[in-house]
Amino acid sequence: MSGDSQPPTLKDFSERLRAARENQEDAREIRGPSRQYGLAYRVAIEMAAGLAVGAGLGWALDRWLGTRPVFLVVLALMGFAAGVLNSWRAAQQAVRAAEEEEGKGEDRRG
Repeated sequence: MSGDSQPPTLKDFSERLRAARENQEDAREIRGPSRQYGLAYRVAIEMAAGLAVGAGLGWALDRWLGTRPVFLVVLALMGFAAGVLNSWRAAQQAVRAAEEEEGKGEDRRG
């Protein structure tokens, strides 16, 4: 073994740790917008799916029973309400996850 290789010091470790934390923060900033886009798509899909399923079931019931579009209107409104409720739940879940992530980040720094 050569005598010029020294074990890493605490200062070296601190510098490497600081660089790793900066890289992690940069990665979070990059990931942030894509996470928001994902939430926006999820909300839109939840609302559209609820409306489509409700309208589809209402249309099928109206055709089967031979009624005017009573079931179509009622079930489309119920489907829209279900879509809004699911979208609200998804948004609240995303807010809780962001708050937890923020809290964990503060714990590490503090």
